[in-house]
Amino acid sequence: MANRNKNKSFANFILAFGLFLILVGIFLLVDHSEHATRVFAFRPVLLLVSGAVFLFVSFAFTENGYTIFVGLYAVFMGIIFLLIDTHIIPYSFRELWPTVMIGCSFSLLPAVFYKFRRISSVYLFPALMICVLGVVFLMFSMHIFPFTFRHFIMKWWPFLIILGGASLIFIYLLQQSGNKKFPYMKDDSLVHGDDEC
Repeated sequence: MANRNKNKSFANFILAFGLFLILVGIFLLVDHSEHATRVFAFRPVLLLVSGAVFLFVSFAFTENGYTIFVGLYAVFMGIIFLLIDTHIIPYSFRELWPTVMIGCSFSLLPAVFYKFRRISSVYLFPALMICVLGVVFLMFSMHIFPFTFRHFIMKWWPFLIILGGASLIFIYLLQQSGNKKFPYMKDDSLVHGDDEC
């Protein structure tokens, strides 16, 4: 029992030191960037450190998918705010606000995979849709398109209905290919594991 506790403590130390090295590496990259006008910014430091703490607690003690999601999301947003606040990228959060949605999508899939040891289409499709919407909003927010989002919606709103219908048909066909009941299969995982959802 004592040997097991010793091994667990050593593994937790390795995890904590690994997270610490990642944080130090991120800050050193910013420090050595020729575009950075500031090195320290409170908001990203707070997000990155709190994200690392959530990840450490989750991996070392709780093994909870929700805290992994929160930790990954805090780290992702911390990196975005670090790039903004140190002026490495010449954009403000007002232009990059759709990264909130993209970060949510990028954080959801690893958290679900860690919790269930598989990627389920129940989580995959919402994550992909959130990511796609985030990218579309980001393109409008950064003025990549020569028209505003309002003008796009006013002219092309029926396209959104068509896209929604096509997505539902795609989900239906994918789930019916396994001869299971719609809307959810008993096990619709894309990567099989030992645990059941």
